[in-house]
Amino acid sequence: MTTSPQGTGSALAQQVDWDAVRAEVTTHLQAMIRLETVNPPGNETLVADYLRGVVEAEGLPAEIREQTENRGNFVTRIAGTGDGGKPMLLMAHADVVSVEADKWQHPPFAAEIHDDFVWGRGAVDTKDLVAAELMVMLLIKRMGLTINRDLIMATFADEEAGSRGGAQFMWENHRELIDAEVAINEGGGHAVQVLDKRFYLCQTGEKGGAPIRIIARAAPGHASVPRDDTAMLRMGRALEKLSTYVFPTVMTASVERMLKAMSEGLGDDAAEIIDVILQDPSWENLSRLPMGELELLQLRATTRNTAVPTIIHGGHRRNVIPGEVICDVDVRILPGQTPATVAQQIRDLLGPDVIVEQVSAGGSGIEADPESDLFDVISTVMGEIDPGSMVVPFLVSGGTDAKALPGMKVYGFMPGVLSPEEMNGAHNHDERISIDNLLYGTRALFEIVTRYCDAQSA
Repeated sequence: MTTSPQGTGSALAQQVDWDAVRAEVTTHLQAMIRLETVNPPGNETLVADYLRGVVEAEGLPAEIREQTENRGNFVTRIAGTGDGGKPMLLMAHADVVSVEADKWQHPPFAAEIHDDFVWGRGAVDTKDLVAAELMVMLLIKRMGLTINRDLIMATFADEEAGSRGGAQFMWENHRELIDAEVAINEGGGHAVQVLDKRFYLCQTGEKGGAPIRIIARAAPGHASVPRDDTAMLRMGRALEKLSTYVFPTVMTASVERMLKAMSEGLGDDAAEIIDVILQDPSWENLSRLPMGELELLQLRATTRNTAVPTIIHGGHRRNVIPGEVICDVDVRILPGQTPATVAQQIRDLLGPDVIVEQVSAGGSGIEADPESDLFDVISTVMGEIDPGSMVVPFLVSGGTDAKALPGMKVYGFMPGVLSPEEMNGAHNHDERISIDNLLYGTRALFEIVTRYCDAQSA
């Protein structure tokens, strides 16, 4: 299958020149990738100013709010009649993670196009979503559509470092600008092929963050006189224990609903495997699902807590045995788990030779109920765009800005039939997105938003 939408789409979609949209949304994505918003320091106001210029030229209002200078949060709004209730929010983040530019095939901030892919940091996390949401707002405005509720677009700062200067700041200080009943966010939408059935994963939940630091201490000394007990050796043993430990499988509501929905959509053989998994969700059973390697790795990560060592510090001279070695560990926990409990589990696992400290209070994972009008609209639209496909709930192994918006029903959904290279691009070298998928997601979001907001031609 190509990533171009199938069928004619809604009557409103048929009024759109999608070839022109393809060119325009690509241009917006390229422009934003070229604005370096690596966090830290962020500089997300660069993107906020760009968006303000675009929407104000179309007659839409723009607001930029900063907790810290140059860390701008952007908001625009199309007023609705209010007949449909509280607003709908289209949200994404403007900051990106750092790069090792020498390891990229193409410059990470040049936004070059090669083989119909846009290359650059942020191409899939998440400036593609910013560009797609921007196009949805522009199309609705240009077409003069009437909608039954306000439609808000917000692009936040600081998501990659915990959301404090972005979504959390906006929720606590400028809630009136972004408060909504439902929101579409990053984190889901990619298609998974299971046997002959395509499933689009709609993120309804996400894991929480609970970072820890492991500290190993022992007597220092001259490196020419080896010791039997060193901080380096203690750290090595601790990391081996941690890296080979398999946390218990936990079946969250989002994953259980995903598997049940897949069971309904598949034949008897796959349904039988899923029934076994629901009774005994061990990794041995989960790994029997007929999915690709990357999808299975994601499933494993979303059915257990994880603790991955990422940064190690120790030593100051080659000829000195260090007295202290420190390792920072990225810990992700499932909804229903607490950071303190998981930190204690790791202490018990590693024993008394090292110290385990919580780096921050962290936070538990979250889940949104997929039983909603918006989820139904997403399912209907995707069934029309890609006949025979299904939309299923999904728990993402990372975190998003959704955690900063309590009480709002937030779904992650930027649909696309992504290649393994696109899927694996976030936080990786050679991040890129195909222009086909960028257009595919833009058109699908236009259909979802106009359907949910009951858009009507003037």
